[in-house]
Amino acid sequence: MTSSDQQMNSISYMEPKLYKAAEAGNINPFKDRLPTSLIELLTPQKNTILHVYFENQRRGWKSTDFVGQIIDMCPQLLLQANTKGDTPLHFAARYGRSNAVKVLIKCAKARPTDPESGVTEAKKMLRMTNEEQDTALHEAARHRRSNVEQQNHVELCLMVDKEKGQSVEDSQGIQEVFNNWRFKRHEENRKKVIDEILSNCESLEYCGSHGRTALHAAAMHGDHETARKILKKNASLTRRTDDDGWSPLHYAAFFSKFYDVSTVRVLLEYDVSAAYIVDSEKRTALHLAVVRGNSAAMKEIMNTCPTCCELVDSRGWNALHYAAITLKRALAAMYFPRLIPKFDILIYEKDNDGNTPLHLFAAFGSYSQKFLSSDCRHAYKKMCGLNKQNLSVDDILVGNFPEEKVIPSI
Repeated sequence: MTSSDQQMNSISYMEPKLYKAAEAGNINPFKDRLPTSLIELLTPQKNTILHVYFENQRRGWKSTDFVGQIIDMCPQLLLQANTKGDTPLHFAARYGRSNAVKVLIKCAKARPTDPESGVTEAKKMLRMTNEEQDTALHEAARHRRSNVEQQNHVELCLMVDKEKGQSVEDSQGIQEVFNNWRFKRHEENRKKVIDEILSNCESLEYCGSHGRTALHAAAMHGDHETARKILKKNASLTRRTDDDGWSPLHYAAFFSKFYDVSTVRVLLEYDVSAAYIVDSEKRTALHLAVVRGNSAAMKEIMNTCPTCCELVDSRGWNALHYAAITLKRALAAMYFPRLIPKFDILIYEKDNDGNTPLHLFAAFGSYSQKFLSSDCRHAYKKMCGLNKQNLSVDDILVGNFPEEKVIPSI
């Protein structure tokens, strides 16, 4: 036998007539087969006849007779996963087969409980994750074909798994609902599903993708109502950071709309110390609010935690350094001290290279000469002194310095 023959023999495939029968939901070719032979009917991706059935049904297909009959013949197919770890329930949820989700759960609940673990077949099936670490709940929450159907089979996935402590699915499920239901017309369904998830879980400490909790998701999407509900269950989540060191307040400060900082307010109401949490680059939520030019978020943070403006990032930049280089540069360095008086003391603070915010403003500002040359600002320029390259603000403004003496890049 040649190596190519051996390779062909190692590939699973389903006979065309059986594949077409599974695709059409035709039970007849499978009736006389033993359960073991049904398990062995696989495509190259190890999809079973149930996988094939779910991915090929027309939208709106309501019949579930084929599913129930196949499971009666071979219950093991309920938990049989393909090469990507997807079970038939993953497929049913992914393709929006709400009726099929119901049948699969019903069949699993009818199966005996595992005597060793004490876990029911239904719970085991719902908690199985694929290679992306997604459960069927994630797929159900992600499904976008029909939000009424989506809500229905999300609730079906939840209703059988109310055991305390099963929270990985809950945190990630809430994130999926936020990520995929972004429009106002879906708002009512989204809230219902999130409330269902929250009512069925005891803890929300587990993290989803990128180390984010459900509170991160609520903060990112500016949902202060959900944030408050989550915090009532676990207020300590205000201090949980993701893989980049961002707390929920970092997300709220960065993503909040300029006219609505309710989420920032709710997070600080539960924990003022959140304003002092720094990310992997030592940036606070205040730094990020400045980056976004969100003056409402800045004022909310500063009114609650006025001393957090003393914190600097890994380069020694305070909030006003960020204002000098990231905002509408013509007014940034001089406008925010008037808007937030506490910022006034930051004008003379130097970073690791000896640059004050005005040094950076002079170097990067589009209209620096115009806005820093008036008499009322001469005092600022003189008090800023020299940086570590012996450059004053005036040196930078007029370009009067050796070519090698430049301000470090952002």
